[in-house]
Amino acid sequence: MALSRTNMVSLLDIGSLMGGKTENIVEMGNGFNEITEDWGPNTENTQFVNMENASNTVKGYALSMSPERLHLSDEMQGVINEMFKTFPTGEKCETYYYRFYKADMTGKTGDCIRVPVTVCASSTGGSGGDNLTSTIQINGNGDVELGTITINDEGKFTWAAKVNAVSAETQSVKK
Repeated sequence: MALSRTNMVSLLDIGSLMGGKTENIVEMGNGFNEITEDWGPNTENTQFVNMENASNTVKGYALSMSPERLHLSDEMQGVINEMFKTFPTGEKCETYYYRFYKADMTGKTGDCIRVPVTVCASSTGGSGGDNLTSTIQINGNGDVELGTITINDEGKFTWAAKVNAVSAETQSVKK
């Protein structure tokens, strides 16, 4: 049986967005009707004259998404509103996007990816009689890192990079 969309949790560091210095990782849940990651794989096909079928190489990925959000009075909306007032550029648009699956959690910890991203204001408004919405554009801005997410008793998120175990063979070469 397939897991529901609630199994995938998307997070954004809104503390370092807009030039902030203090990490504040918050869930992108309330207000968002859809968050779909498009990884835009960059592939290259090669077919030589003596091959019946082409070979394919994956050269990289380019994360992109445009989540739309109902205008709610919360911390996330405050940052989005500020983006639509000041239209930041450059480093002020840089932060991190995180994603984990609840099925991967053991207690309050589990595997989580972190991706450096740029976030920018995209559209805001709505039709007469409809709810006010805001759409932001999130684009990958570097390599994906695998780490561990921890949720504390107050519901705050912290992320730590996974440390790769060094083999005995590698350690002996370093000596």
